[in-house]
Order: sequence, then structure tokens, then C-alpha cells
Amino acid sequence: MGKHTLNIHERFLRHIWNRQYVEQMALKTTENQAVHVLDVGKLNTDSGPDFRNAVIRIGQATYHGDVEIHRTVAGWRNHQHFNDPRYNKVILHVVLERGSNQAPTLVSSGRNVPVLVLERFLSESIRSLWQKTILDDRALQRNRIRCSDQNQSVSPELLKDWIRHLGVERLELKLRRFDERLRELAQVRLLAVHDQRGRRSRWRVQGNPDDIPPPHAELLLKNLVNREFWDQLLYEGVMECLGYSKNQEPFLRLARAVTLQEVRVQKIESNEEALQALLLGAAGLLPKLKTVKDKESRVFVRHLTNEWRIRKSLYHSAILHPADWQFFPTRPVNFPTLRIAAATSLVRTILCDDLFRRIIEVTKGSGDGTSEIQSLRTLLAVRPLAFWTSHYRFEHASSKPVHSLGPERTDAVIANAIIPLTLLYARIFKDRIVREGALRLFESMPPAADNSITLAMQRQLLKERFHLSSVSAQQGVIQLYKFYCREERCAECDVGVAVFGGGAGRV
Repeated sequence: MGKHTLNIHERFLRHIWNRQYVEQMALKTTENQAVHVLDVGKLNTDSGPDFRNAVIRIGQATYHGDVEIHRTVAGWRNHQHFNDPRYNKVILHVVLERGSNQAPTLVSSGRNVPVLVLERFLSESIRSLWQKTILDDRALQRNRIRCSDQNQSVSPELLKDWIRHLGVERLELKLRRFDERLRELAQVRLLAVHDQRGRRSRWRVQGNPDDIPPPHAELLLKNLVNREFWDQLLYEGVMECLGYSKNQEPFLRLARAVTLQEVRVQKIESNEEALQALLLGAAGLLPKLKTVKDKESRVFVRHLTNEWRIRKSLYHSAILHPADWQFFPTRPVNFPTLRIAAATSLVRTILCDDLFRRIIEVTKGSGDGTSEIQSLRTLLAVRPLAFWTSHYRFEHASSKPVHSLGPERTDAVIANAIIPLTLLYARIFKDRIVREGALRLFESMPPAADNSITLAMQRQLLKERFHLSSVSAQQGVIQLYKFYCREERCAECDVGVAVFGGGAGRV
């Protein structure tokens, strides 16, 4: 086999694993343990293991974790995975052939990872599988929506109306996420209040059963007015947006670990260096001083490390791991260190400058939305510590000025956090003026940079009949693709009904 595998790319092997072109019932590790693949995992296009969140039964145990794929066992050591904590969750090392290297597959924590050699378990010959892969790739490249060749007759008016409707539908999904989180915060506070009442009398053994709160106490308007809840919602929404597509999940986890209440308890609302030390320390992103060579960075890291030592003694929530964060292949402006620097400035603005109230006041403006957008951009302007005007991360200074929050990311915060949150506020407090203002903002927001979905939909659906001139239109086509085209729910789509007839349009 070896002479036939010299030019085989790992991308081909990932495809074999993803499609499971193997004799699934016969799989065994090199230690002769049976392997049953319950879920191949999700292909990871960033740095780190090839597949995330796989579910595999090895022997008598079922494991949840990552899968790494190489041509031979030696690939693990050649790529230095044994020194990289991002590979600590790998549960199976999949290779095409064993090769001459018999070294075990070890992660940095010291655990030995089982090895599966595909060579003798392939469902077909390498040549046949290569042909299948080419055909699979062609189908993926086309990735056409079902009506692509037949929607020329659909009128621009129908397209605009349907996409506008779907933009609001997508906005509603974001609003509901905030609503669920608001009620979760209120529920936790309500149960905490009941718990405190229950602890007043240590020796009480009798009482009225009505004093015991139900598992899910009914929430009233008075339970939702707490200003701290709304500040926390704004904070979490901003943090998730700062995470960009690669780091949204760890940014949200960080916001729910280092809550605004934590900042208030530690009394560091206006102490930006202490606040930054808390966030970077809890994120697991403060480097060891001995690893930092740049003189300016060493001074800054020493200050933050000393401050984190104080903050950590008062902090009792989760601390993330450096492996939770993606630095590559993201652009330097999206590095999590730089984004946390921006977050520090925004947290201070939320707590010290009454940011949420000022956002509501701007939303109540009577303009066409354009001046209000500019006002929100001004409110969200960040003034980070001087170090972050010349650094993207701790290790090296940049030769050019650094902006920790550019205009595109600011607009993303407005579109994805502020607008749905203000709409939720309007709904709960029945504020018609805020609702109308938020919808004007949504219609007036300029479009974001195109992504693969918006480009594909412009090519396959819009076809120059009209352009995505606002973020609401972009959100509409993304909703259309993800929830209708990709799922082939043509009978529920106005365009699908117009093209194919029958079924029902939207209800």
C-alpha cells in the first residue's frame, strides 16, 4: 500500500472519514478494540483537530470528542500535536496506513489515543474512492438551490417582499434568544430570593407549602424590569458579536462567567487595567511572563499578571483554556486578545456611562435611521489602553496603528445585538416608539461584507434583479438559504411556490 499512498492528500482521507467509505462493522483499533462510529463529528476548517464533537464507541465505552486524521501515524509527531493542548480532546487518531513509526499517539496531557488504520477497512479500492471523491466535490461545488435554473420569471417585487419578510423572521429569532436569556436571568434571581427567605430560620420544620416556590415560578412584568438584567443582556450580545464567527462561543461563555455583577462586586467598573486583567485571566489568555520577549509587552503583562492575582482570589467562576480560542486562521483584527481589549472599554461604558439607557434614547429618535446609526456608532466607540493601539496580541508590536474595533464590527454589534435587544424592550414594555425606531434602524443599516451565502444567493436567485442594499436584505437571504433552500422547503417559500406551483406559501 505504501507505494500507492505517497501522493495522497489528507483532504482525501478526511473525505473518506466524513462519508464513512469503510467497512463499518469490521473496524478495529491497532489494539484490536472494536470501533463503532455513531457520529463522525463536524469537519473543522480552522486550526485544531480535523473533526469536532464526534461520538465513537471503542471497545465497551462510548467517547465524545475530536478526531485527527493523517496519512501515517508519524503525522501526529511531525505536526507537533503532542505539544498542543487543542488536541487534548482527540479520542481517535485515524490514519490510512501504520507506516514504519510505531510511536504511540500521545496528547499533551499524557493520554494515549487509540489508532485506527483505515487501509484494511476501506469499502473500495483507493482508485474507486478517488473517483467518488471527485464526483462528491463537483456536487458540493455546484451546491445549487433547487430553483436556480427556473426562477428567472419571478418578479423583483415578489423577491423583495419575501426577502423583507424573512429578514424580520431572522430578527425575530434573535429577539427570542434574548427573551429566553432575560427570563433565565429573572428566574435565577427569583429562586435566589426564595432561597434567602428560606435560610432565615435555621430550625424551622413546619410551614405553609405555599411558601415553597414552584420549579418554574411564573414571571411577571415586575420580575423583568431589573436594570441589571438588561445590562447583562447587552453585555452578552456585544461579547458574542466581538467573537466574530470563530470565537463567538468562548466569548459568550466568558461573558457568562465574568458577569457584570462580578465586576460590580469587585468594584472595578472604572479601573480598566483591573477589568482587563480579570477578563484576560478568566479567558486563559494571559501569557507566562517568561514567554514574552518584547520589552513593552513584558511590562504590560507583568502589570496584568499582578492584577489578575488579586482578582483571581475574589473570582469563583469558570476559567477558560487557551485552546478554547481561535487565533488562526483569523485576521489579526479579529484576534480574541484585541477583541477583549475592546470589550473592556465597552464594559466600562455599560456600567459607568449608562449605555443601555442612552441606546434606548437614540432609538427613540425621529430621524430616518441614518443619524441614529451614527449616534450608536459614537456610543460604541472604544478607547482601549495604549498598549492595544500598537498590538494585536502580547507577543509582537505591530508596525501599523491598531484599531481594536473597526466600523464593520461596530455595525455588526448594532445589527445583531442592539436592534433585537431594543425590539425586545419595546415588546415587553409596549413601547411603540422604540419599536418603530428599531425597525427603522434595521431597514437603514448598510450591508455588511458579502459572505459565501449572500454571494451564492445573488448569483443563483437575485440575478441582478435587485441588490442587497441593507443589512435587513442580507439577513433575509441568509434566512432564506439556511431555513428554506438548504432544507428544500420550497412549498413553504414564496419563490418556490411561484416556480414550482402547488403547496402553500408563507402563513
